Amino acid sequence: MNYSNRFFIIPFTATVYFVLYQLNIVLFGALHYSHRVDWIFLPSGLRLAFVLLFGLDGALGIMLASTLITYLLYFDGNYLNLLISGSLAGLAPFVARLLAIDFLKLDKDLLNLNSYGLFKVSVLFAIISPLIHQLWYFWIGRTENFLASAAIMMVGDWLGTVLVLACFGLMVPVIRRVL
Repeated sequence: MNYSNRFFIIPFTATVYFVLYQLNIVLFGALHYSHRVDWIFLPSGLRLAFVLLFGLDGALGIMLASTLITYLLYFDGNYLNLLISGSLAGLAPFVARLLAIDFLKLDKDLLNLNSYGLFKVSVLFAIISPLIHQLWYFWIGRTENFLASAAIMMVGDWLGTVLVLACFGLMVPVIRRVL
C-alpha cells in the first residue's frame, strides 16, 4: 500500500471511529455496565471492518482515536495507562485478524470471506477484544469483576458488530444504485 493511501486511511479510520464512539454514548449510554463496557457497542463493528479491510493501517487509526477518547473521557493522570488503554482498541482486533487468518483460514485479502466466515470472524473478534481489554482493566484495577465485565463486553461488542454490519448490508444496494 502506498503512503498516500496510508495517510488517508489512518486519519479516516480514526475520525469515523471517534464519531461513532461519541454516537454510541448518546444512543446507548444508558446501557453502560462498567468501565468501558456496554451492552451494545457500535464501534466494535468498525474495529472489525477497518482491521479486516485496512489491516495495520486500520488498527493504527483506531489506536489513535481510542487514545484520544481515553484522554478526553477516562484519563487518570497516568500516561502509560493512557497509551496502553488507547492502543488496545486497535491492537486487539489486529490480533484477532491474525488469529482468523491462521486458525479460521481467512484469506488476508478477504477473497474467501462469505456470510458464514464473517459470522465466525465476528464471534472471534467479540471474544478476543474483550478478553484483552478486560485483562488490562483488571490488571490496573478498573474492573472488579473480570468474568462479568468480559462476558458483557463480548455480548456488547458482538451486538454492536452485528448492527454495524447490518447497516453496511442495507447501504450496499443503495450505493450500487447511486454508482
